[in-house]
Amino acid sequence: MSVEVTTLSQQSSECHDFIQRTAGARLCHTFAWTHMIEAAFAYEGHYLVARENSQICGVLPLMHVHSRLFGDRLLSQPFSDYGGLLTTSKAATEALYDRATEIAMDLRCDSIELRNTVPLPHNLHLRRDKVSMYLPLASDAQDVWKMLRHKTRNRVRKAEKSGLIVKAGGRELISEFYRVWTIRMRELGTPCYPRKLFRVIMQTFPRQSRIFMALQDGMPIAVLFAYTFKGWVQCSWGAALRGYDNLGPNYILNWAAIEHYCGQGMRWYDFGRSTKGSGQHIFKQRWGAFPIELCWQYWTPPGGHLVLATPSNARYRAKVEMWKKIPLCATRVLGPVISPALA
Repeated sequence: MSVEVTTLSQQSSECHDFIQRTAGARLCHTFAWTHMIEAAFAYEGHYLVARENSQICGVLPLMHVHSRLFGDRLLSQPFSDYGGLLTTSKAATEALYDRATEIAMDLRCDSIELRNTVPLPHNLHLRRDKVSMYLPLASDAQDVWKMLRHKTRNRVRKAEKSGLIVKAGGRELISEFYRVWTIRMRELGTPCYPRKLFRVIMQTFPRQSRIFMALQDGMPIAVLFAYTFKGWVQCSWGAALRGYDNLGPNYILNWAAIEHYCGQGMRWYDFGRSTKGSGQHIFKQRWGAFPIELCWQYWTPPGGHLVLATPSNARYRAKVEMWKKIPLCATRVLGPVISPALA
């Protein structure tokens, strides 16, 4: 078993084919995602490929994220709900894990964050407070519609009767999407990602990426950024303006996206991650969505101490409340400076 760090010049169709045929692969596992984040944020990527008898049997995309505020860490994978090891054998899993820890030690990283869906059998800190929710799709959207709860269908109909309409598109909608999304992020006390993140995803994956917007009288009141890979629709970023909750914009928005992707032959609709028991989690359950356990694991060097920015951390809660009080225009300037290190 050998493990190599692959570079852009070494990329081949062999690695692409491995990801395409291996269960559990997501867009973030591709080398293209790693290279995109490297180029956009000046992070150093370490794309590990395991081989046995010259055949690829595993990959582990790692990004070295350095921050004066939050320290050094290896992360698989930034700006994604997923990542972690993608392998076809236990030997490949162990070889990639060992190589990752060697790189972390060489770089003097404070931690490695692996965004797994199945925990590794190692003595690592395991975080399980987040879950993703997915809905199986069908070639005919009406088959999905019939499976929805009566109350959910009524919420969609109510939004339609309220005059809400949905439009969809690409890069031309990024500014409108970002305006609504950053308003909601500030309300949640969360630093917003840079606008360029959404721009580079659209540039790198133009055929897979799409923005949906719910409009009232021509004004966007809810937005959704989605991309596709191997039959999966990934909805990682969405937001709705709070003053319009009674109209149900999130219901008509998600239903419009579901209809669209049924027509595109997609098989699963991933609503994205949320905290277990939160309002977002409950909203997704109302669609009859099934859970995907997010088993994020953290390695630290001997004697190291892990500090996570989670709601259970009192210092984190205080910062959230402080961020909510900062003027919106300031959060759009400061958020993109802070947030990439927390991706």
